[in-house]
Amino acid sequence: MGIWQLVFLGIVFLIWLLAVFMAFLRVPPLPTKAESLKDLFDLAKIKPNEVVVDLGCGDGRMLQIARDQYGAKISGWELNPVMWYLAKLRLGKKADIRMANLWTAPIQEADIVFVFLLPSLMSKVEKVIWPKLKPGTRIITNAFILPTTQPTTSKNKIYIYTKM
Repeated sequence: MGIWQLVFLGIVFLIWLLAVFMAFLRVPPLPTKAESLKDLFDLAKIKPNEVVVDLGCGDGRMLQIARDQYGAKISGWELNPVMWYLAKLRLGKKADIRMANLWTAPIQEADIVFVFLLPSLMSKVEKVIWPKLKPGTRIITNAFILPTTQPTTSKNKIYIYTKM
């Protein structure tokens, strides 16, 4: 078998594996659109050495920008093994990217938390994640809101919530 046939079979296998895990986890990868990234990082106002946690970090794009362009300390949580592996490849072996349940993430020291989940999970974010945050922590959501908490600021469906 030639190298290109092996590459093709590997890609087919990864797509199949991704589909299986998406069906099992019922949370599809929802990458942030490139045009939303500028608004998101403008609103986030990340400072050097702030702790940025991405709950459901996908391929790690958001964490890479936070680390490389803003000097943040980063931590990512992802259940999908294919997306976790892509994040590890993107961010390097030393990056804190865990294949674990986001509901158990130790977020007490986070300054910023990215949470881009489906609307059906946002009320759980409010009940489970929000109470654990220290005062001043910012939760950033994309497209989907926290059901009962008012955002501090928003722009083009990017919402920032600041814990008081």
